[in-house]
Formats: sequence, structure tokens, C-alpha cells
Amino acid sequence: MAQDRAVQTRALVLAAAAEEFAAHGYDGTKLLNVVERTSMTKGALYGHFSSKEELAATLIEEAGDELVARAERRAEDAAALLALRETMLDLTRHLRRDPLARSALRLAVEAPQLDRRALGLVERISRSLARAVARAHAESRVMGRHPPDTVARLLISLFFEIPHPAPRDDADAAQRFDDLWTAVSGPRDGGSDTD
Repeated sequence: MAQDRAVQTRALVLAAAAEEFAAHGYDGTKLLNVVERTSMTKGALYGHFSSKEELAATLIEEAGDELVARAERRAEDAAALLALRETMLDLTRHLRRDPLARSALRLAVEAPQLDRRALGLVERISRSLARAVARAHAESRVMGRHPPDTVARLLISLFFEIPHPAPRDDADAAQRFDDLWTAVSGPRDGGSDTD
């Protein structure tokens, strides 16, 4: 019985924190606001999470794992391009409806140092999408001239409104711009620049 109550309290704290992080970001979130959302004491919160950092890291890990799992799901009987489309729609819908997912993604962008995984959350989603893009290319040749990782970054930027990943320096930013520009502005397959 006490264990069930502890699990419920932890879930309540995570949900309240997710709402705060999704709305205000990492820097703008105060643990006092999380406590107020739960109508619990600070002690109850600290009984589950020792700090704001631990709370944010837990959200990135747990809600992030769900996002990655959704990015990796494939419809067995669907064409690769249709499966990629459905994956993007599912991720977008999930982010719109689930504050835990929204907070995990926002935290992963704003405070990547809190991500406990070797590869960051956004990079894990991007790699999964790049594999899906590569499958769509191999099956239908629709995206043949676009590198899968570039298309995946573009999809993440467009659908989730985040630049992924943040450029390391000016040279990296310039290279990424050039890659994306080439992907979206090159001649159409079977055509020329003057079509």
C-alpha cells in the first residue's frame, strides 16, 4: 500500500515538473512552483528527487525513452515512406498531447548536460529517423539525392521546432547550412535547374 502511494506521488511530482519545464524551460522552472502544483510539501518532493537537476534528468530519461521508442516503431506492412510519415505524425501528436514528452524534448535541447544517455535524446530520435529515411529511399527512391541524416535533421527542425543539433562552431553551422541548402534546393530528380 505504501509502495503504491510512493509510486503515485512520484508520478504526480513528475507530471507537475513536466508542466513547469514545458512552460518555463529549465532555467525558468522553480521547485517551489512544482511543489505548489502538487499541493505537497517540499519534503515529499525531496523524498523522490534530490534536486531540480535530478528531476529534469529523470524526465529526459523516462519520457525521452518513450519518444525514442515511438521514433523506432515501424508499421510492418506499410511502405517505408508511409511508415516514416506515420512516425512523424505520431511523434508530433504525442508531443502535442503529453507534457512529459514536451518537457523531455525541451530539457534535452536546453540542458543537454542532464541527459544520462551516451547519445542525447534529440540525436537518438534523429538517428532513428535517418534510418527510416534511408529505408524510404531504398524502397521508393523518392529521397535519393538527400542524405538521410540531413533529411532527419530537417524533419526534426520543422516538426519539433528545434535546431538539431546545435552547431558546435561557425564552421559546423556553415556546413550544416550548405548541406540543408543542397538538400532542398538542388535540381528535381530527372530535371535540371532550369525546369
